[in-house]
Amino acid sequence: MTFSMCGKIGISRQRGFWLRCFLGAASWIFFCTTGANLLNGQVDIPGPERLTHVEGVVVNPAGHPAPNMSVSLVRDDKVAYQTKTDISGKFRFEHVTGQYTFKIARSQFAPASREIVVTDEVVTALERKKLYVILGPGQCEDACSWVLTSKRDFDRELHKH
Repeated sequence: MTFSMCGKIGISRQRGFWLRCFLGAASWIFFCTTGANLLNGQVDIPGPERLTHVEGVVVNPAGHPAPNMSVSLVRDDKVAYQTKTDISGKFRFEHVTGQYTFKIARSQFAPASREIVVTDEVVTALERKKLYVILGPGQCEDACSWVLTSKRDFDRELHKH
């Protein structure tokens, strides 16, 4: 909007200046806050989870233990370690260190995977993380299953479904 147009539509030069300032500032604030929200939404990609021991529990979409599920640690597209869940859905790998992809193969449920790094740090029982896996329905892909390390997040996700 030019000053000559301001005069034609009845807006004084001073009011036109302040109106442009206000609209410019309001637009800038809107775009900055919208852009910040978009960036916050993109940061949610999980990186490799750091663990000292590889153990946990696997449940089906209803929250019941998933027995006899094949659980593996994969490195360079080769299975380095493999085990099965017990009757209560629990699994454990002993004496493991390094970077792996934790995987649960597709069964009647969706597969699950998560990048993990296993270190040989000494931690207390309270600091020791476990893997909590909620398998998705069988027709889904990896995105339907959850591999969590927080019992609180695990319980929250179970109550959502």
